Amino acid sequence: MTETYNSAEYPRYRWLILVSAIIGYVTMQVTNLCLAPILPQVARDLAVNIGVATNLMTAFLLSGAVALFFAGAICDRFGILVVIIIGVTTAALPAALMPWLGGSYEAVLWARVVEGLSSGFLLSAMGPIIALWFPEREKGLAAGLMGASVSIGSAIGIIAGPAVFLATGSWRQMCAWLSLFGWLGLAFALILILVPHPDPPSKPEVLAPAEGKAYFKQAMALPLTRFGLIVAFFAGWCLQCLYGLIPGFLSAEKPLGAGFGPMVSGQMMLAVMIAGTIAPILAGILTDKVFKGNVKPVMVAGFGLYPVVIYAVGHLAAQTSVSLLLTALVLAGVAVQIVYPSLFVYIAKSYRPQVVGLMSGLWAGVAAIGGVIGLFLGGINVNSSGSYGMALTIIAFGGLPGLISSLALPRVRFDI
Repeated sequence: MTETYNSAEYPRYRWLILVSAIIGYVTMQVTNLCLAPILPQVARDLAVNIGVATNLMTAFLLSGAVALFFAGAICDRFGILVVIIIGVTTAALPAALMPWLGGSYEAVLWARVVEGLSSGFLLSAMGPIIALWFPEREKGLAAGLMGASVSIGSAIGIIAGPAVFLATGSWRQMCAWLSLFGWLGLAFALILILVPHPDPPSKPEVLAPAEGKAYFKQAMALPLTRFGLIVAFFAGWCLQCLYGLIPGFLSAEKPLGAGFGPMVSGQMMLAVMIAGTIAPILAGILTDKVFKGNVKPVMVAGFGLYPVVIYAVGHLAAQTSVSLLLTALVLAGVAVQIVYPSLFVYIAKSYRPQVVGLMSGLWAGVAAIGGVIGLFLGGINVNSSGSYGMALTIIAFGGLPGLISSLALPRVRFDI
């Protein structure tokens, strides 16, 4: 499969589409993580224990995973900007209403379920943006920029959440103020969809329902789909375990964790997120310029690096080697953030445009399930053993089957 780069075929409008998606991914992660650093205060205000309050984080992840299984079909049928608009609206509206909804734990939980739908709709757009709007030599860069925006949104959520909370004295007001990211994204996407604009250079034909089912069945029968779903599962496992379990390990007192406390733990994780912002952009450039569009070397490198550095995190924390520990954490952030965007480049290159959105949603949904299962198993182990030791092994484990399955991925082709 080859493409010829021609500026007439790939209009500058593609960069506006990319910016719209980037604002969406920042919104998604700000909404997702702004509560995480102040969860004890939220739990106290809602008169629930911290374990119950943790469900507010899980609800976001689970509803996003469910949405991914149908959002891709909506993207294929109605277009990229439609799912971006739905995504930023489902993130912003419940957050803006939180001053009125926040008096009841049940209402907040349902608000988080609705907010979580945003990740399903927004992530389903990543593959189609790469496939439909960017030429071969820019696909890796586009994926890298979108992957970087996820890390940027994560960092903003973790930093801005507590800052706005302290400034307003209310976590409900904090949610409402941070919903401004979503309203900005909504306004930008609405402008793009309402003004005259070009069609994507590789605009797919609209399929009849029977044709769509036939395409989907053929896609599911491909070996690349079977291996790819395994890769996606463990990519999500690695990503969510790193961001969901490692902060608690770093913060918890010894012998439960590393004993650095919440302040130092937050600073270390910020370094991880900064690395996760830079890494996917560099990986995209490597994919485009060095590997000539072949995303497999980048994916394999990420999975190969991950278990090594996660093992090192536990070993170096026990020795209190702070500088080396920080290095290992940064490399872990690099590893997960070069794997995840690479999935969508592979999807964009492997399927015909008619099913790219659907397959992007399916792969991302399986990745979300992998993240939920990894977090669940790690959390159970911490509770039962009273230590993060075995949980770190569980976290690292995800890199090994991910490495094996990524090596087994067939070369990119257009069988469907």
